[in-house]
Amino acid sequence: MAFGDVVGQDTPIDILQNGLKRDRVNHAYLFAGKKGVGKEFTAVQFAKALNCKERKSDACGECISCRKFNSGNHPDIVNIEPEGKYIKIDQIRSLQQNTSYKPYESEWKIYIIKQADRMNLQAANGLLRTLEEPPKYVVIILLASKEDLLLPTITSRCQIIKFRTLTVDEITDRLISRFELDRAEAEKIAILADGSLGKAIEFIENEDTLTTREIILDELKELNGLDIVEVFELVQKILDYKEEIDGILESIITFYRDLLLYKGSQKEELLINFDYQEEVIKLSREYTFDELQSIIEEIEQTNNLVQNTNVKLQLALEVMLLNIKEKRV
Repeated sequence: MAFGDVVGQDTPIDILQNGLKRDRVNHAYLFAGKKGVGKEFTAVQFAKALNCKERKSDACGECISCRKFNSGNHPDIVNIEPEGKYIKIDQIRSLQQNTSYKPYESEWKIYIIKQADRMNLQAANGLLRTLEEPPKYVVIILLASKEDLLLPTITSRCQIIKFRTLTVDEITDRLISRFELDRAEAEKIAILADGSLGKAIEFIENEDTLTTREIILDELKELNGLDIVEVFELVQKILDYKEEIDGILESIITFYRDLLLYKGSQKEELLINFDYQEEVIKLSREYTFDELQSIIEEIEQTNNLVQNTNVKLQLALEVMLLNIKEKRV
């Protein structure tokens, strides 16, 4: 697989291929965009192309470097990702030590830092020192869905490449070709994926993800009628699926965004949660625009706390749901 397999990201691919053609490679890149839109896959193809022996604007897939990469045994391409919630200082120190050694067999040593927006402060400051004076043979690619969580001093040292959300048609077409779905089924999943091919694939490969979404939204639509004890019981139900908490909070956000969207447009065809159309139409009448915007901000703040701090999940969810209830007309 190569750049041609990246879905819907023509501008990032053009930027990277132009750099390869002109032999103008930066030492640090930031791939910024929503989770599941192709940042990691593109980083992989870029790393592969950089060390391809053919030295063209794309990987040949046949040379010894490409074959080693395909088998997962390339010594000059290193992946770094969070250990638990964060990328920690020890991981960055290991990167720094590794960069002191020249490539084993390629022109470039490439470090792909996944979820770079989850570096703790110590790790971020450590990486900054490397970005200030990187060895001439090092390329560091940061992947982030929340660019604003990175230190400005880090982003200023990177070439920032923005990845857009994908269209329903783009996701639908890829699902049909990859999973041999009929178009109607693929399109339903594409709509629910809200611009993320990765999320759509997860829906297909892990059916429990869609089941969990339905369980949570079935409870959420009744939130306004719950008393405080029932709210706490709902939190306990969510905690049964705490391993999927990122997806759950995304589903809750999209549900209230649908309320806001329908309230402003009165267009059912714009809804992401199209299978909850009746509930969305009914609930949208119970809120003002300001209340819905405030609710969405509340959920996003909770999501940031859960992802980027050591906040107790149960307490964060209880506060969030109670605050949502309080914003009702």
